[in-house]
Amino acid sequence: MESSAVGGFVDIGDLVASSATGARFGMHLAWAIVLGAVGIILFADMTGRVAAESGRPVFDLVRERLGPTAGLLNIAASSFVNLLTLIAEVGGIALALELITSVNYVLWIPVCAVAVWLVIWRVKFESMECTFGVLGLAIIVASVAVWKLHPDWSALWHQSIDPSRPASETPASYFYWAIGLFASAMTPYEVIFFSSGAVEEHWSGSDLNEERANVFVGFHSVPSCHSH
Repeated sequence: MESSAVGGFVDIGDLVASSATGARFGMHLAWAIVLGAVGIILFADMTGRVAAESGRPVFDLVRERLGPTAGLLNIAASSFVNLLTLIAEVGGIALALELITSVNYVLWIPVCAVAVWLVIWRVKFESMECTFGVLGLAIIVASVAVWKLHPDWSALWHQSIDPSRPASETPASYFYWAIGLFASAMTPYEVIFFSSGAVEEHWSGSDLNEERANVFVGFHSVPSCHSH
């Protein structure tokens, strides 16, 4: 029995970017979240299908088709973005602990970094996939909190369908935050993980329905942990 490839992700980078942007722009940049979610779903679906049909991770094929130089640049850029994402994730955990304990997040950063390292080093991958995937359901608390605040739903809806720039913001700041929201969804580690998981579990053309279910239901939705 093997755990399935990635079914969903809960990304602190998403939470931090969305919270900061929402506090500044309201729902005027909701379109960037939708665009990013559609982009990562399409990208992951492409890599999953490639891995299922070829039995190889997508970056291996990039190197083969475009040459070693393009392949190296591709994986180097992706690794750099992944490193920045990891730093943001550790910082996000530290910020969450600051809210709980009132201890400055800077003091929590080394503690969080060591804790993440210990988990990666000592915990089995299947346990990590299942445990943290299920714990990701805690994100539901955000929806409950919004409901309890009794916002003006009509105003939120009108802001969501209105991509106009607030008068207090410059075009540069508007697109800076829009790109930040989009980038928080389009993270390379997700598709690398998904593609590698498909290869590890020996997906083939007959598994494409499972691949699509993982992508269209799992990504930025409900984390999954089930057997292949």
